[in-house]
Amino acid sequence: MMRRALLPALLLLLAACDSAPEIAFADASVTLPDDPVDLPDGPGRDAVLENCTACHSPSTMLQQPKVSREKWESIVGKMRKLYKAPVDDSAAAQVVDYMVAVQARPEATGLSP
Repeated sequence: MMRRALLPALLLLLAACDSAPEIAFADASVTLPDDPVDLPDGPGRDAVLENCTACHSPSTMLQQPKVSREKWESIVGKMRKLYKAPVDDSAAAQVVDYMVAVQARPEATGLSP
């Protein structure tokens, strides 16, 4: 008898919890800062500009720690495989060559003091 009286009360309680919360979305505008740094000239620069700057600013790219060619190949491979960057084999090789060459320069950061 007690079970029969308890069941309607539980159903009413569950029904009260079944309503979805109200959510309001608002439009937002974001203004990204300009990056005044430009990539230094060199073979592969166009490949970097065409394939990397949609996600990475030039100053960020130029501030990366100096690493080996094998590490750059791994980094570019990760961008392609894990993050699905649409970079073909030819452009990937040019990006690696460019980053290795830029980091080999004495002014490797490319940033003015």
